[in-house]
Amino acid sequence: MTEKDAFETGDQLALTELAEAVADEEAEQAVPVLPVLHDVLDEIAEEVTNHCCVGVILLDVSNLGPWERRHGATSFQTLMGHLSGAIKEMQGGVIRRSDRICLEAVGGDTVLIFLSQPRKEDSQPASMVDLEDVVGRIKRGLFEPLAMSQMIYQKALDLVSMGSALILHNSSVDPRREIYRAIRRARADAMVSYHEMQRRRNRVVGHMIAHRKIHTVYQPIMRLKSREVLGFEALSRADRTDAERLGVHLFVAASRAELDGELDQACRALSVVRRPAMTDETKLFINCLPPTFFSPNRELDRLVDGWLEDGLKPTQLVFEVTEQITYEQVVRIMPTIQRLRDRGFLFALDDVGTGAANLRLLADLEPDFIKMDIGLTNGISGSHRKRELAEYLMELARKSGATLIAEGIETDEDLQVLVEIGVPLGQGYLLGRPQEAGKLLAG
Repeated sequence: MTEKDAFETGDQLALTELAEAVADEEAEQAVPVLPVLHDVLDEIAEEVTNHCCVGVILLDVSNLGPWERRHGATSFQTLMGHLSGAIKEMQGGVIRRSDRICLEAVGGDTVLIFLSQPRKEDSQPASMVDLEDVVGRIKRGLFEPLAMSQMIYQKALDLVSMGSALILHNSSVDPRREIYRAIRRARADAMVSYHEMQRRRNRVVGHMIAHRKIHTVYQPIMRLKSREVLGFEALSRADRTDAERLGVHLFVAASRAELDGELDQACRALSVVRRPAMTDETKLFINCLPPTFFSPNRELDRLVDGWLEDGLKPTQLVFEVTEQITYEQVVRIMPTIQRLRDRGFLFALDDVGTGAANLRLLADLEPDFIKMDIGLTNGISGSHRKRELAEYLMELARKSGATLIAEGIETDEDLQVLVEIGVPLGQGYLLGRPQEAGKLLAG
């Protein structure tokens, strides 16, 4: 960008209002449709008396207090909507049609699933119900559909815990009190399970980093009109077994284990070494946490030197920096970024479009590419607010001299709207799924 004052105060205000409007729309669409315990308590108590209700599974979201204060009540409502919707969609499978699903209270942070009858033979005693197995299958059914959601929700999922408890009816006890006591036992079980999960995740992540058990795939970034490949974004994944043991995004688990820097460094190095065949103009986009650019960083120096020694041009390597970076970090990394920019290397600002985008970061980082967040791209064909925000991002990209990239394109309808708006570049399952380097062709 040639002028530091390219963005005016009105730009920040308009962008913030548009982003908040999109967030409000998503929250409205994700409103939980579950009843609350108070409204169905007597019915459940009757089922307990008749030995038709044998246990309760509790989804505890109470650890998300700090997360909600940071991201706001609207984001929390959206998350609860996603979780509640995912549970409802599981009915007829691991969750039976006869099972009851409800919120513990209006505006609460706990989802309850009351199980009807044993999961195996009808003659099997209720005490033999394998609650651990049911919990495990519900976890997979909940978290797998959200595995590709926005990172803020990935971080939230890390704080969600699940517990369970049997409900064994005693005719001398009010069944309603038995229900409440079972809920307390399930909550205690969720707390124990949560800490056990965190210890397991820490071990898995450490093992993956030490043994380089990281699956590297590459997703094409394409020119939307011509469908020509501009380049590839390197993505790092856990293999299926490790992913199931983690239960959350790899980088979320690493952050919780305080190994995100070590993982970031390992993934970046592997992304470059394993890169696909590239033409003289093909670009490789690699993700970087802010500490990547803290000085000194010998790993970054070796990566850059190795890139040039391999005969590749600086303009073929694009460093992606997330918009979640703090301004204090920007100040610290700017000297390194400027040195790399002076040598010809390129930069992208990632995850732009949700939350209150900070135009000061955009002005100071002067990215060559702006990547529109997947949450904004997904469903843009059915949302006037998303389209309006995308058009505004196009204008900001023009002002900053950057090129806009839409992430998460999955439908022809969304692609058509993006082309109409004039978004030049995009990536997503519709254009190409992430694959190992050997399965890709350079464009």
